[in-house]
Amino acid sequence: MSAVQRAMLVAARELFAERAHPDGLAAALTFTGLLVLLESLAFGPGRAREPDVAGAAFWIAVTFAAILVATRSFDRELEDDAIDAVLALPGGRDALYAGKVLALAIVLAIVAATTGVLSVFVNSLEVALGAQLVLVVILGVLALAPVVVLVSLLALRVRARVALVPILAFPMLVPQLLAGTNGAAAALAGDATAAFGWSALLAVFALLYAVLGLTLTPGAFD
Repeated sequence: MSAVQRAMLVAARELFAERAHPDGLAAALTFTGLLVLLESLAFGPGRAREPDVAGAAFWIAVTFAAILVATRSFDRELEDDAIDAVLALPGGRDALYAGKVLALAIVLAIVAATTGVLSVFVNSLEVALGAQLVLVVILGVLALAPVVVLVSLLALRVRARVALVPILAFPMLVPQLLAGTNGAAAALAGDATAAFGWSALLAVFALLYAVLGLTLTPGAFD
């Protein structure tokens, strides 16, 4: 079995577990939905409709959702020591990281799409460049998932993992959040050049942290 096939197998296993017990996805959708509603109430209709505010609130919600989903995913692995069986397989460590990243990205895409539609509806957002906005969201999700999974793996055996993961992840995610917020704001405002520029930066972050994760993961369990 090739490395790609192993990663796909882990991702399929993860998505099947999420479908059977969708508590992580349900918590993420509930949290992001409430955050969108609170944003509208806190800022008011006019302020919440501004591209920079709407973009920032969206990415903050998606980031917290990523941590919720990833935390629940690894909780399932630790409940019956299923992770040890995966790690014992040849290439299991790389496959675990890559598969988790892929599965998290798919789940986050669902969360991001739902949150985005809700934001547009609740805040009456005007989307000037829909295709560029979708591109920013896709690349932003791909840039978030490797960091969240990497930090979750590094803190897997730590007792205070639930508190440690956000503390470690948020500083690493600041560049992605800034790029995602500015890219979304540019797409909402109709600035195609800026939207593509921020999208390219998100693609670089996604590739950089994916390579970093594959490099660090094999030694994370030594």
